[in-house]
Amino acid sequence: MEIFESISTWLQNNEGTISILAILSSLFWVGTLIAAPIVIIALPPDYLTRRERFFPGNPTTSVWRYPYLVAKNIFGVLFILAGLAMLVLPGQGLLTLALGLALINFPKKHRAIRRILGQRRVLRAINRLRARAKKPPLVLSQS
Repeated sequence: MEIFESISTWLQNNEGTISILAILSSLFWVGTLIAAPIVIIALPPDYLTRRERFFPGNPTTSVWRYPYLVAKNIFGVLFILAGLAMLVLPGQGLLTLALGLALINFPKKHRAIRRILGQRRVLRAINRLRARAKKPPLVLSQS
């Protein structure tokens, strides 16, 4: 009972923080409802099986290379945090996590994305969305 009283006290003393978190949560929820389908539909059908990675343009030769990488990784971290929150809150948690992982740079990134998107229910949902957009389904590699 003491823990419930301390939680209740904390909630009463931090109403402003809770309001801000609720607003941010709502914005991320709406943002992922818009961003996740756009990214999923834009993926090439062999995204999960190809060896070379898909990069729009060539950011390695541009003056904007480092600002591009920093912004992309910041957005990736934000989507990962939102995805983790959506695992227990309403929203598309796994898809948002995969979107965040796709944006950030780290070793073995493609393996992690393939593991998340390769779950039967997630891949089925992605391919239904792609079918509605008249795009071929994503295929998971056999390796």
